[in-house]
Amino acid sequence: MITALILILIFILLLKIRLKLHLEDACKTAFFGLGRSGISYDFITKRFSFQLFGKNLKEISPDKTTKKKSKVTKTVKKTDKPKRVRPLKDILALIPKSSKALYSYTISLLKSVIVEELEGQVTAGFDSPDITGQFFGYYQAAYYAVPSVVGRVQYQPNWMEASFDANLRASVAIPLYKIIYRSIILFISLPLRDIIKITIGRKERSHDG
Repeated sequence: MITALILILIFILLLKIRLKLHLEDACKTAFFGLGRSGISYDFITKRFSFQLFGKNLKEISPDKTTKKKSKVTKTVKKTDKPKRVRPLKDILALIPKSSKALYSYTISLLKSVIVEELEGQVTAGFDSPDITGQFFGYYQAAYYAVPSVVGRVQYQPNWMEASFDANLRASVAIPLYKIIYRSIILFISLPLRDIIKITIGRKERSHDG
């Protein structure tokens, strides 16, 4: 029994958290989940679908599921408990202590990203040609930085109007065990005692005589 549980745990840890985009004329979908199980959204029909091992289990349409809920007003009794304050200086003091750990955590996760599939063409523009030019500049900078990845997607700016048209297939993933491992390191590196103190807050002192 223990061996079976260990094997199941190892199997789950080896799965990948995956984000997939499929943008074509007849199919525009997005998927997010663990392995082949997760939530898929169809931009054409505007429906969500739950998938298990790649098979659709249930579809949900937001228009049909939204129901009007009657607003219930609840009277909240005010208590005389002292308020808790969180001084801004204490919050700012956490930034230098936490920034290094958060930066290392973010970089490590980005390095763990696996580009499973990336190819397509994107034609897009913004309301202002200046913003379109800035975005195109960012694309050029990213292209020269990592041409093997960014070069798979061709971007054509539309200088005339705001628009978006894409023919894109993309899939990126991160192994679950790497997220858990890096999160444990982040948990150990953060000043948890100071964070807990700020979260709880300090009792506001009474100014009565």
